[in-house]
Amino acid sequence: TVPRFLMCNLAFADFCTGIYLLLIAIKDVQTQSQYYNYAIDWQTGAGCSAAGFFTVFASELSIYTLTVITLERWHTITYAMELDRKVRFRHAVVIMLVGWVFAFTIALLPIFEVSSYMKVSICLPMDIETPLAQTYIMFLLVLNILAFIIICT
Repeated sequence: TVPRFLMCNLAFADFCTGIYLLLIAIKDVQTQSQYYNYAIDWQTGAGCSAAGFFTVFASELSIYTLTVITLERWHTITYAMELDRKVRFRHAVVIMLVGWVFAFTIALLPIFEVSSYMKVSICLPMDIETPLAQTYIMFLLVLNILAFIIICT
């Protein structure tokens, strides 16, 4: 069913968040809780970029999926008596494919220097030194605030 498919996408996004947290925890164990001695190597390495990718991908996919679930539930309730206006599985697949491409692209941008995962030790794209990086951060903030408003109303 469409709701189950959407919930599976949300579960996968949460799984990716778990991968991010696992990468951070592994680094903490490897450094024996003396992370500050290894911070620069970690932040400038591939591990931090991978962790950053997973957390941004997971966050954006999760927010997108929650928004789609909200809109799908609203549509289902609003048009409950009109079976011809039902959200079909193939429509849900296309909608979620757009979300996956969007989340993947947004998470990949800091790797291609639109922003950077190297600025903070938890590997989030917090670079605000260039106008492009500032635009990236503002775009994500505004988009996520809009999604929050949709979900909560």
